Order: sequence, then structure tokens, then C-alpha cells
Amino acid sequence: MKKIVIIGAGIVGICTAVELINRGFSVTVIDPHEPGSQTSYGNAGVLTDTSLMIINNPQLLKSLFSLIFKKNTSFRYSKLFVFSRLSWVINFLMFSKRKHMEIAAKVLRELQVLSLKTHKKLINKTKSNNNIVSPGWLKVFKTPLSFEKYTYELNILDKNKAEYTVLNTAEIKKLFPDLQFKYYKGVLFKNSLRVKSPIELSRTYFKNFIKSGGNFYKEICKDIKFINGNWTVFLDKNKKIFDEVIICTGPWSKDFLSNLGYKIPLAWERGYHHQFSTKKDIDISPAIHDVDGGFVFSCNKNKVRITSGVELNFRKAASNDEQINDVVKKLKTILPLKNKLTKTPWLGSRPTIADSLPIIGKAPKHKNLWFNFGHNHIGLSTSAGSGVVLADMIQNKKTSINIDPFLPNRFIL
Repeated sequence: MKKIVIIGAGIVGICTAVELINRGFSVTVIDPHEPGSQTSYGNAGVLTDTSLMIINNPQLLKSLFSLIFKKNTSFRYSKLFVFSRLSWVINFLMFSKRKHMEIAAKVLRELQVLSLKTHKKLINKTKSNNNIVSPGWLKVFKTPLSFEKYTYELNILDKNKAEYTVLNTAEIKKLFPDLQFKYYKGVLFKNSLRVKSPIELSRTYFKNFIKSGGNFYKEICKDIKFINGNWTVFLDKNKKIFDEVIICTGPWSKDFLSNLGYKIPLAWERGYHHQFSTKKDIDISPAIHDVDGGFVFSCNKNKVRITSGVELNFRKAASNDEQINDVVKKLKTILPLKNKLTKTPWLGSRPTIADSLPIIGKAPKHKNLWFNFGHNHIGLSTSAGSGVVLADMIQNKKTSINIDPFLPNRFIL
């Protein structure tokens, strides 16, 4: 039986591990932290097949001046970080072309459809249904202007046959009477699901992996070396030998793979989230993206999770609560917030490749080394699908979707 090790126990690593062990491989996962407790912990909890619009699209260039010179809750940045990573920033902006956006939307649609289908199977298998609500994803717009700008994305959704329903003010109020703000329009994605507790979903999937015979080492992976036809993985106090290695280290992938000579075009979208109690129980099933405000919130009875927009900064830079605090002020006009449930906001880093597509596939320079990282802000929605296609490639099977735009060799690494 071929022995495979996965470095990284975020939702991408977990889903990859589950897929491979179900196919009969001997699978080990290594991570110094509890499974799902890092970047995967702070996501918005949305499972959808409609997150198709990449950030670096033609509209980004039109709004660049505003993003640079005006503070807003959807985007903040460190000037020092931008200057130090200027080549990455320029490369990122170079992908803001309509042709690339349309290709990205098409392949992300395929990956997310596969992923949502696979997640549904895993949810049923692990009896996680009590952690899932539907519909799971709603975008709301405060003004006619913001909705008019969104028609650009609606055209992309239509072109890729994504399903949604446009709601007017009265329909939003009827469906979600607990919202205190009078929104102009809403876009509801009925096929989507919301995960009430992302960390609990990760834990449940991982328990299934262990129950199926998987192994887990809660240790730091210091290095990996290809020796005599096998991979030697160096841990804190010992070493382990495997046939194949899969890197699922998210925002740490760039640093980890530099030791093997890879220059990964990866940066980080840092994000914050906070949790509050509410003055009454809130009956809203989907996670809600306030497009004008640039934040996402979701409710579980008398608790609400609030997720900020993007902060471009060094991964290890000190936390700056200004952005999330501004979000909280805006949310107080929408929901009856009461008390903080988290003493300080959570901070995590979402791994972003220059072309806003994950890197999935065989490493260009090494035998039996595989990559699955860079899933940006949609890692939960693409995790299970990426595990499926990577397992297909490891087994030398034809993938059910077009994998070419995700392959590592699209960059000179």
C-alpha cells in the first residue's frame, strides 16, 4: 500500500486526506496545530458553487484609485508590505484582464460544483447535517449604484449557468425580517449551504479520517528531502519515510517550499472575525455579504459571526483591529448586537496566488511531490473538489474537470 503524507491540516488538507484514504491509500497528516484551527477556522462558513468572480478582474483596475487613497472596510493595506512585494502586486494586477477572468470563472465553477457535491456526501457520511443550514449565501446591496455595479458579476454567473434569485426590498424584508436595514436588492444563492461552525465541520471530517485508519502527528515538519527514491520527513524529534508528499500548507506554502527551490507567487489576504451575542434570537439561515459595507456576517440564534474584508499585510504583522471595529459599527445598524463573545478579534491569512487560482497538481521539479494550496478566500468551497482531482492525478486517472489552469507548471517556479 502506497504511503502518502499530507503536510497541513486545514480544510484542504483534511478533505484531501479523507479522499485518499477512501481510495485505499495509507495516509498520514502532519501539522503542529489542531486540525482546522488556523486559516480554516475563520472563514465565513459558506459552501457554494457560485464564487466565480476573482478579485483581480477588470473592475479592480477601475476602483484602484479609491482602494489606494480611501479607507474602507472591504480593503486595507500596509504600504511597507506592498513596497516589499511590489513584483507580486504588479503580477497580480497584470491578471486583471477579462480573458483571464472568464477562464478563471469557468474552471472555478467546475471545481466548486464538484466540491459542493463532494461536501454533501461527506456531510451525510459524517452525520454533520445539524451543522448545516440552507440556503447558505446571500449578497445584499444598499443602493441602486452598488447593485448596478454587481450586474458585471451577474453576467459572469449567467454565462456559467450559476443559479440565483434576485430579491427586491419587500422580498428581503419578508424572508429576513430580523434585518434592521432596508436593503435595495439581494441576490440569493439557493443551492448554497452555510456551515454554522467551520471548526466543527473540520473536526468531524477529521474524526472520520482517523476512524478510517488515518494517522496524525501533531508536530512541526521541519523539512522534507527526497532520498533513495522516497521522501524523508523531518519532524521535531524523529523522521518518517513516505512514498509521496502533498503540500497543503496554505499561507505557509511559499516559505516551506523555498527550501526546495520553488518560488511561489503567493501573498496573503489577512482577515479578521469577531463574535457577538444579540439582544434576541435571529432567524436568518444564509451568511450575508453586505457588498457596500465589504463584510460578511452569519447568525446562529442569539450569536453572530462577523468577518472583515481584506487586509494586505505581512503574515506575522501585529493585529490591527481598526478594520473589524469599523465593521462592527456598521453591523450595529443591521442587527441588535449586545455583548462581545470573543475577547479580541481572530486574525488569519488567506493564501492568494497571483492569478487568484489555487495550485493543484504535481510539483515540476520533484518526483512524487504534489501541491494543493492557494485557495484564496474560497478554500471551504473548493476544498473537497481539489481533494478529488488531486487523488485522480495521483492515481493517474483522468480528472472529471479541466485541471490545466490549476497546475503548478503554469508558473516558472
